[in-house]
Amino acid sequence: MSGSHRVTVLALILAAVLAGLLLVVFAASACPAETAVQPCPGAPRNIVLVIGLAATTVALTVTPFAFLGEVLARNRIVYRGAWGRAARRGVIAGLVIATLAGLRLGGVLSVPIAIFIVILAAAVEWLAARRDR
Repeated sequence: MSGSHRVTVLALILAAVLAGLLLVVFAASACPAETAVQPCPGAPRNIVLVIGLAATTVALTVTPFAFLGEVLARNRIVYRGAWGRAARRGVIAGLVIATLAGLRLGGVLSVPIAIFIVILAAAVEWLAARRDR
């Protein structure tokens, strides 16, 4: 593992922390829904932004740790495609979060549907890993 890999991991972790802070600050200051007492014309936009920030934060958090996990699993050797596999795992995790949040907002999220989405994400990763061999 070279110095550029360490710098990239650190940069992604710092970007994840920054995205998490941005998420907390925005979610605390934005109005989530329109009520009779407080009108909020931008409520749908705020909800979409919070879901997008949450998915981005999860993707940025998972990616460097997926890379480090793969490097440790392969005796501290960085093989070709390690960053691509880590990025794919981060994107899948972010998509799972965005999908679950969207279904929750739509009022159709249930435990069997959530389990199905997680199993579907695991199947996608398993098929992609088998293709990479």
